[in-house]
Amino acid sequence: MFESNTVKRALAAATAFAAWFALLLQFPLAIANSLAHGMTILGAVIAYFSFFTILTNLAVALVLTYSVFAPDSRWGRFFSSPVVASGTALYIVMVGTVYFLMLRHLWDPEGFQKIADVILHGVVPVMYVAYWILFVPKAALRWKDTLSWSIYPLIYLAWILIRGAISGRYPYPFVDAAQLGYSRVLLNAAMLFASFLVAGLAVVGVCRWTRPRAQQMEINS
Repeated sequence: MFESNTVKRALAAATAFAAWFALLLQFPLAIANSLAHGMTILGAVIAYFSFFTILTNLAVALVLTYSVFAPDSRWGRFFSSPVVASGTALYIVMVGTVYFLMLRHLWDPEGFQKIADVILHGVVPVMYVAYWILFVPKAALRWKDTLSWSIYPLIYLAWILIRGAISGRYPYPFVDAAQLGYSRVLLNAAMLFASFLVAGLAVVGVCRWTRPRAQQMEINS
């Protein structure tokens, strides 16, 4: 048990460090790029926090930081709950999947930007999913948790569409209503949301299917 807890804390701390490091590295790079495109400092900060990648890596960092350093606090219990930790796993998987399938070919970052890009879209998702698989209790997950997990993506979609309508700026090309029109953007969003729901249902289904098997193994052992 001691070794298991030690590995859990070590992996959580390492993943949290990677997320915080990449977020802090990306911040001045994003601000400088936004200022170079004529945005104000406030607009640049808002733009930074308008990326699903940034918000989700921040969620990963908070989940693991509280899990390691303040697990018994009110926020620690919230972020450490299986529902929140599992939902965060789905979100960060979506970050990596969408980036590598739809966005990676759109640019070729170099230097510090390359480092931040790789960590945010590759390293953190892999590390967090490993942590989730190995150490997050999943036996109590329910079908309706998928609906709870859908709240964040829906709020995020509403936010970027409202902000885009006001500012004319969209964080991702597949939600750029100015270029694609709202019908195409909503279709793209619906396809992504459907993929997210299917993934969430699959996670709960696998967890519920393996739970009786694990219990049976315990009984027979």
